[in-house]
Amino acid sequence: MKRRIMILAVGALVATFAATALAQEEEEVPIGVWQKKVDVRLNVLQGSFSDNWNGGGTGSVVWTGNIDGLWEKQFNERYNWRNTLKLAYGQTHNQERDADGSLFWKRPDKTEDLIDFESMLRWTLDSGWDPYVALGLKSMFTDKNDPFGRTINFNPLSLRAAAGMSKKFIDQEKRSLLTRVGVVAIQNRRAFFLDTTGDETQSEQSTEFGAELRVEYKVAALDERVDWESILVLTQPFYYSGKKTFEDGFNSVLPVPDDIASYSTVVDVDWDNTFTANITKVISVKLMVRWVYDKYDNTVKPVVDENGDLINEVDVFQAVRKAGQFRQALALGFGYTFN
Repeated sequence: MKRRIMILAVGALVATFAATALAQEEEEVPIGVWQKKVDVRLNVLQGSFSDNWNGGGTGSVVWTGNIDGLWEKQFNERYNWRNTLKLAYGQTHNQERDADGSLFWKRPDKTEDLIDFESMLRWTLDSGWDPYVALGLKSMFTDKNDPFGRTINFNPLSLRAAAGMSKKFIDQEKRSLLTRVGVVAIQNRRAFFLDTTGDETQSEQSTEFGAELRVEYKVAALDERVDWESILVLTQPFYYSGKKTFEDGFNSVLPVPDDIASYSTVVDVDWDNTFTANITKVISVKLMVRWVYDKYDNTVKPVVDENGDLINEVDVFQAVRKAGQFRQALALGFGYTFN
């Protein structure tokens, strides 16, 4: 499975770079002008059946809403300010049949959920390597990881502050390639339920310090009929505030790995790709491919009581993901881009 994923990813990279090489060169981004872009899209897939439909069958409704925003300005030859916003939420509604064959709609399942904002200031120097500072916020509208079906809004919440050096290898209106490397500090806040029943929650904060490498590539190829956005983020934590709790040991009913302390400082990988084929100005096909390797989710800080028992053992157990996570979605939808 992993090999097939890598072959598909490499093939997509080669094909897109080949198409980009044939694209016409664009003018550089002008100075003193806001480059604004807000892309609003809604993807819907629907099907339904009557109770007496020959052959059975159950209906479903799948919908996803996305808002992608970019506000960037090169104030002068020395200062560039860029703000990006990504909002996404989607649900799947499925029908089931009861004992007498009648159809009913189940509670919807979440299929997409993201809140991601970042503001970055760069000092553009003649050398091409620009110092930068960046502040970001990442969360979800609803956290539905609880195995008992309960939800927590805007959980987890991560604030990310980074500083380092960046270089924009390609700086054109329809094509850009930005690479940056630096240090990062992350402040996490995550709430968890105190018991298997009830709605009482407790919030814990954790801190990370480390290094980051971020590569962002965007291109409008094939006469702007196909857009590709790729973001690769590598984060190497050097310090995690919850690691000492793991090292000191705790009591847990669930089989938490004995070497879990080392998981929290393993390099994290997040590679997100979005291909958009623009059929008309309002109709498009989107292919979204994302691969994440996060051996331990550091937003989940272990909490131990006075007896050495792990209070949030369910959350800690679910935060361990030894294998990479893969997500792929293909959707036909409606949208509009505001410039």
